[in-house]
Amino acid sequence: MEWREVAERVARGIASGSPEEGERLPGVRKLAREAGCSAGTAARAYAALRDAGLIAGAQRTSFAVAPGAAARAGSWPVAGGAAGGPGAGVLRVAGSDDPALDLLLRAAGSAATLAPGPRGSVPGLGQLAHGSADAAAVHLLDVAGGRWNEGFARSALPGQAVVLVHLWQREQGLVVPRGNPKGVRAVADLDGKRLAWRAPGAGSRLLLERLMLQEGMRPRPELGVQADSHLAVATAVAAGTADAGLAVRAVAESLGLDWIPVATEWFELAMAGPTRAAAEPLLDTLASTEVQERLGRLPGYDLTMTGDVRSAR
Repeated sequence: MEWREVAERVARGIASGSPEEGERLPGVRKLAREAGCSAGTAARAYAALRDAGLIAGAQRTSFAVAPGAAARAGSWPVAGGAAGGPGAGVLRVAGSDDPALDLLLRAAGSAATLAPGPRGSVPGLGQLAHGSADAAAVHLLDVAGGRWNEGFARSALPGQAVVLVHLWQREQGLVVPRGNPKGVRAVADLDGKRLAWRAPGAGSRLLLERLMLQEGMRPRPELGVQADSHLAVATAVAAGTADAGLAVRAVAESLGLDWIPVATEWFELAMAGPTRAAAEPLLDTLASTEVQERLGRLPGYDLTMTGDVRSAR
């Protein structure tokens, strides 16, 4: 059963007065059991109903029927005519390089494509701002506010309603050769080492620069090796052209390298609110059992919050 069918089922109940206004709805897992679908599909259905104003709440707490929902529920679109249905077009995704994102886009087929241009959170937000991408994959921390991605997404789309779709949390760390011959244990040990650096504007480069500055070191990307992806960072270390680099755990393990954890990030899609409809086929793919299992086999990824949607504040 697809999320649209599940959402329509819940909407019909609201329209008939069962459940009533203010009444709590079943949790995501209970709804999934009742509808015979995956928890991810049930979560997508609830997210769509929330966006339509029929329910209120959050997945990690509980949902309830919103005020006045019964009158609106009768016009809920039928499955196939809901947002993201035929004719919604291909979602153009720009932004950060990530092995899990590449896996998701391959699984999505014609529903989504990687927008041409440099990879990286900041370039992706630039493409989002200029309309050459519909969504930007980002992992940028507002150090002062302690929130992920929100302020950066709002700056790219000023004056617009902006939403963030949580894809996963991922571990970033220092990639070093097998056996760690240079004795690198933390960022503080990188002084004087040959580093593999991501391109300017990449979130991983910004993270490494910030961590080095916190340790009292001056980042010197011009003295290192430039790498255009996480895999390229790991490849540079494996080839001996770099002593270390910052990358996700999955690429280090894929090349048999050692890896030292330094940070856990929220990896999300930023987009204008109305674009959310065009993203539904991609999110359906993300919620599928097969893709969840494949992502779950990648080391260093946490899918607990996958599919959660919030407005950028």
